[in-house]
Amino acid sequence: MCLQFLKPRDFKLDAVQTQKKRFHKPYAVGPDRADAERLDIFHQLEMDPLAECMNSSLLSYFVTDMGRMKTRAETNLTWRNQRRLGKAIRRAKKMGIIPFFSKRPLDYKFNFSGRMGQ
Repeated sequence: MCLQFLKPRDFKLDAVQTQKKRFHKPYAVGPDRADAERLDIFHQLEMDPLAECMNSSLLSYFVTDMGRMKTRAETNLTWRNQRRLGKAIRRAKKMGIIPFFSKRPLDYKFNFSGRMGQ
């Protein structure tokens, strides 16, 4: 068994920091104001997202499969409409219009007896 002896200079800052620092990618915060106003459907149609809190099919477009709200980088909304959409989604979840932990299935399949089927 070979023992390795350490010297005091082995504990210098240069010797300890041999690993390279990782480059952290900046967070995707979404488009700038001009692009967001051009891409934002609520801004184009002059709609208020809070007024659409009862529209479950519209709100489910902005919710992931796990029930979380999509980020501004994914929705391409303006800052104001993203905040108001979040408030509308939270209201709809509390009222029971959309589920808390999953996305609302939009394609129901009916068989000829009138019952829902798989």
